[in-house]
Amino acid sequence: MEFSQQVTLVSAFGRGHWLAAALAKEGLKVTLIDVSSRLGVWPSEDVEGPFGFFRNDRITPLQTERIFSEDPFEEVSNGFTLMLKEGPIEFKSPLTGFYFDREKWSQSVFNLMAPGNANEVSQHPQVYNAINSKNFMNQWVVHFSHQWASTTYVPSARAARHGKALSLLSSFYVRNATRKGLDNSLAWLQDKNVEVLKQSEIKDFSFGSGKTISGLELLGEKQGLFRTDQLVWMLTSEESYYINEKVAKYLYGAALEPEWCWVRYRVKLADCSERNSLPLHIVHMRDLHSPWTHENMLVLQRTALADQFDAWIRIPNVQRFNKEYLTHRGEAMCAMISEKITSSAPQIHTYPQEYYYTYSQLGASRFPVFAEVSSVPRGRSLFGNLYLDGPEVWTQYAWDVMFEKQDSIRVEIANWWKLGLQKFQKMQARKGSNT
Repeated sequence: MEFSQQVTLVSAFGRGHWLAAALAKEGLKVTLIDVSSRLGVWPSEDVEGPFGFFRNDRITPLQTERIFSEDPFEEVSNGFTLMLKEGPIEFKSPLTGFYFDREKWSQSVFNLMAPGNANEVSQHPQVYNAINSKNFMNQWVVHFSHQWASTTYVPSARAARHGKALSLLSSFYVRNATRKGLDNSLAWLQDKNVEVLKQSEIKDFSFGSGKTISGLELLGEKQGLFRTDQLVWMLTSEESYYINEKVAKYLYGAALEPEWCWVRYRVKLADCSERNSLPLHIVHMRDLHSPWTHENMLVLQRTALADQFDAWIRIPNVQRFNKEYLTHRGEAMCAMISEKITSSAPQIHTYPQEYYYTYSQLGASRFPVFAEVSSVPRGRSLFGNLYLDGPEVWTQYAWDVMFEKQDSIRVEIANWWKLGLQKFQKMQARKGSNT
């Protein structure tokens, strides 16, 4: 007789693939239910997002393997790049020191964004206290490193007090995502002894003693009640309500609506020397003193076509499906690009998905950004064997931050499993001694 415990992850868009592989490596029986196909009509670019991958020493070999299990990444030659009125700032180039001197950024600011640093307020209290006492223009980049990829909107002058700083000085990678990428990662999971269910619908839960979820009622590859001992739910509350309101009510008291969200335009730029010299990925900051939203903070990323770029901006979530608003923002964005890249003659090639589809077809935003204060709690589990993960729980849309949260879940589940295994082995030993 073997000791077998079932861990189930409900995932979408690649979330939690490393966690599933890491738990299987611990010896647990792991099933991942992928519900991506039930969460709207999304091109691969919208699933990938604008945030790339900052590589640092905290990423483990298995995590690196997970990251590169999808489509290949390409390194941005001079690192993460910001474009200001004064010119570009490249965070991994021979001129990086010059940029820091030009902006009058101190060595402590440099150290905070260096590869391998913990990058938290709690880890650098003296640095952060000093930052708050200085002129905003001498330390705004620290606030930016906290806010750009954050899942919580905090005004720029206070942003450094929330979450973590991105390691902007690390090597920076981006990729052109494809539909095959997710399938590649699911195949990678299967190679790691994880059972993958890609065409399953979750109809209901069953419940055990002590306020636990004992099983999921499934339709699809597996029919009927699927037993589980531990459940990791990786959808936001809004996504959960979108696929099954009954199940969502068990997990969340109510859906948490984001305050902001990221949307993607596709723009065409005319052939010119300025366009051709653009890096693979660049963030344009128009006015540092204005809110870091809309076209004031614009991400431009190259696509497979030389004249087409993905342009990402952060807009109020309530305006997602307002065609007039999206049109106006597109016009303002093109005007801003013309200011920065004067010969590019920018044109909107395609608007965000929200321009063409309804909420019933798309559902929740792929990259929601929540308010600093909300009446609906984020990440609170209502069951003893339930772990919540995903954008409502993460502080940043950054691979290392996501992995850190998932690693805390891995440790808890692994400890639970090891304790159960020890009890089982002792019970088996007692049975053997009594025979």
